[in-house]
Parts: sequence; structure tokens; C-alpha cells
Amino acid sequence: MGIKLLNKKNWQQAIVLVNKQLDSTNDETVKKQWMKYNNKEYYIHTTVLTYLDDQGGMISLNMKTGFIHFLLGNELSKKELLQVALDLTTIDLYAIYQTSDISLYKQFGFVQEQNQVHYTRETKKRFDSYEQVCHFIASQKDRVYSLDNFKHYMQALHNPQLALNCVHIGGTNGKGSTTNYIREVLQDSGYKVGTFTSPAMYSRLDIIRVQNQFIDDATMVRFANRYVDLWLKYEISMFEIEVFIALMYFIEQGVDLAIFEVGLGGSLDATNIIRPLVAVNTNIGMDHVDYLGHTYQSIAYNKAGIVKDGIDYITGERKAECLDVFKEVCKKHHSKLIQVPQVQNMQDGYQVSYDYHDLHIVLNTPALYQVDNSMLAISVLEYLKEHNDYQFSKETLLKGLYEASWPGRFEKIHEHPLVILDGAHNKEGIARFVEGAKKYQDIKIVFSALKDKDTNHMIEQLLTLTDDLTITQFPHPRGTTAKDLAKDYPVKIETDFKKAVDEAFCHQGTVFITGSLYFISQVRQYLQTKERVSKELK
Repeated sequence: MGIKLLNKKNWQQAIVLVNKQLDSTNDETVKKQWMKYNNKEYYIHTTVLTYLDDQGGMISLNMKTGFIHFLLGNELSKKELLQVALDLTTIDLYAIYQTSDISLYKQFGFVQEQNQVHYTRETKKRFDSYEQVCHFIASQKDRVYSLDNFKHYMQALHNPQLALNCVHIGGTNGKGSTTNYIREVLQDSGYKVGTFTSPAMYSRLDIIRVQNQFIDDATMVRFANRYVDLWLKYEISMFEIEVFIALMYFIEQGVDLAIFEVGLGGSLDATNIIRPLVAVNTNIGMDHVDYLGHTYQSIAYNKAGIVKDGIDYITGERKAECLDVFKEVCKKHHSKLIQVPQVQNMQDGYQVSYDYHDLHIVLNTPALYQVDNSMLAISVLEYLKEHNDYQFSKETLLKGLYEASWPGRFEKIHEHPLVILDGAHNKEGIARFVEGAKKYQDIKIVFSALKDKDTNHMIEQLLTLTDDLTITQFPHPRGTTAKDLAKDYPVKIETDFKKAVDEAFCHQGTVFITGSLYFISQVRQYLQTKERVSKELK
């Protein structure tokens, strides 16, 4: 029996099915409920999932409350659709029942309570804490560069991700910043926005956010206890588990828009399970070449793998060889390629600004690269406004772009001395970092990177800013030693990154700590722990 998720644009289909059933039931309580909820507002609600089968059956439930508002069809349809509801949820379920359905509900473990039935979710508690969940996730297979297992897993759960309104953002650099600009403007406009970004900056919790608030420990534990057996059965990877939790959490929370940042590449990334309103590319750089290829064209093909039939593609990329790839891919998928316009009247300074159409945009950052990211965000926002009726004012746009900040991207963490963190983790990122850092004087830099990066080029770029460059190292599976990074360059070597950071704070000028985002994350955590201990000792 074929079961599919109702596209919310086709909500009339559900209304027709319910209307056909209204005359066939004599239960006034059920009729009253059906008439109350059988409307557009209910079916398009972000927490409501409605499934149909090819026999005229239907189930519709609220993923946040666990209430089944409709269960229609013949006995076989109802059995299979009720199983869908049980598979999809982590919480107790409730339903107003027809008298003829009471035995069916009881077969599935529902208990009759006055005029409704109640299913008590009993989940084996394999995990008691978030730390245990993290340990389990980390013990699973590393990211598998294939979507097969994850696709089969999501199909077994009847593809609930298709209910979400999403934006899919890929590219080499700037994905997190672009995501954050879009979120800030829409959130300020009254929308509830979910974001999935990587890598983590504070803890594993921060990659999944609603209204910029991290998912909580208890929710992670609840999802893990509920689905761990399926994760093991389908052998899905750590990253796929996190994508899945994000999807289900966003549905439960009823987000108006979910923004997913691609983890690696595009075509085979776990986030490519979604069907977005629009797909986005920030830019193309030479990164992850062992996975994505050693030319701009090959990387562009992989990144463009998030383009789907009829889904338009917005890009901030300028290189002709990459744009040719995008045009080819978009033509194949009957999608429109939209290029971000060139910046006008850009002004450098400790706050950068530029003109866009009739707007003068001011960003509260000295990072010049955020001009491109914010312009891309504006293009995405304008697309959502024109094609999907997301509304925002010019005032909210200007305010959101100014107030948006993203950790680890030209982030000022200390005033005296001035200390700035920036996750410039590849050669294109370093080039853009250097462009913004030139305005500073008396510079000291602490740098570390992963072994699979073009670190020679990166170090050479940094040496154009200062001769006070310290190379250090940090623990990571793809890490390397400070000595191997430094080679014969005229730099200082400090194997203990904490000591390198502490020494940098003695500098009287400007300190930049830059390189791998994983390095920046560990530096942030070290400084936060150090500050917390210092406060406790006072």
C-alpha cells in the first residue's frame, strides 16, 4: 500500500476526503471534531503531518501535542496509517475515536479514557544524559559520503522532512554567516526559524537551534532513546543522526522556516534529504579536494548537487567556470540560476557598508567578506518574499543585517588587548580574512589548521600581515603537529595551543587567532572555561 505525505499546498485534497466521510459517521463527537479541524489553517499548520494512502485512507496528527485529529479509510488503511503515527512520534498519542475503531486502537495499545483513547509511549531508557548520547553518536561510523542508508531510513519513516519549509545553503565559505543573516531578519519579522549549522562552536547542541536557542539536553536524550534501535538497524552516521534530530525537532517546534547548512559538498551530503523552497550557493573554493575534486569545476558540480527539479538556485559565485557548471545543472533540472548583483559603493572601516538597490546597508563588523554573505542573504530573503510570501520591512532588513553576529567570524572576544577570532579555514577564507585585517596595526597572529588544507599558501598570506606569527596545534582526528605546519617558514612554534593563546593576551597591539573552525571552537571553549574559573576564584 502506497503511503505519502500530503503536500501542504494540496490541503484541499484532505478536506475533500473528510467531507466524503462526514455523512458516513453517526458519532456526533467525531463529527464535531472533524468539522472543527477540517480547514486550511489546520492542514498547513507547521506541526501537523497528514498522510494519505492509495486506498482513500488518511491520518492527520499534531506532532507537538500527539493528537490524532483524523483517521479515515478501510480497516487495512487505518492499521497502516496508525502505525505511521506510532513510528513518527516520541510522545504519547491521543485521539477522539469512532465507536467502530475502538478495537483497532486497542490492538495498538491505546487505552479508552472517557471520549478519547490514549497511547502511553514506553521507551527503553538507554541514555540518561546528553553526555551519553554524545558518546554514542561519536562511536558510530564517521560521516559516510553516501546518502543510501539515510534515504532508506527516512523512507522507512515516510519522509517527514518533506513537510518542512526549508532553505538549503551550500558553498565553501560563508554558509553559517549567510544562514544567520537570513535568520535574524526573519526572526525580527515575527517568524519562527530553525537553523542547522556545523561545526559546533559551543557544544554539540549548538548545531540545532530554534530562534537561535540551542536544542536542550532532554530533547536530545528523548530522540536518542526513541530512535537508537533504528539508527543501528540502518547504520546511519553521526552527521545523519544529527540531521534527523534537527528535522524532527523543527517539525515538533512548528518552525516557519528551517535553514540547513550543507556539511560537506552537496550531492551526497546528509542535508540533501530535504526539498527546499530555494537552494543557495555562497561560493566555490579549493577545500575538501580529496572528496570533491581538485578543480573548481568538479567542486562546483558537487556543490550544485543540492539543486532539484524546479528548485531555483541563488549564488554569490563569480568565477566563469563555476557559473558554467551551475547553468548546466540548472538547465537539466528546469531551475532558474539567480546571481547576486555586484556590490555598489562599498565602504571599508570598523563597520563596513554598501548600497543595495535603494538601501544603504551597514554591517556591525570590520570583516569585508561579510558584504558578500549579507548580499546573498538579501537575495534569498527577496526570493522568499516574492515566491513564498515571507514578509519583512526595509527597516527590519536593515536592523537584522546590522545586529546579526556569528561566533568565530571576525569575532571580537577581548578589548584590551584587542583579540579577534576568525575561522579562516582554507586558502580562500584566509585571503578574505587578510583583506579585512589589513586595517589593523601591530598585529600578532596565532594559527592552526587541519593537515588536509593548503597550509603553505595560508601561512604565506598571514605573513603579509605580520612577522609575529605563532603556529600551534590542537587535538583533532585530522590534526597535525605545529612543526609540520610551520615547515621552514619564519614563524614561532608552540605545541600547546592554550599556552600560545595565553601568551598572545600579553601582546599590546591586535591579536588574531585564526585557522580551522575546530581550532577556533576549542579556543573559545578554553577561554570560556578560563573566565568561568577566574570568576569562581574571585
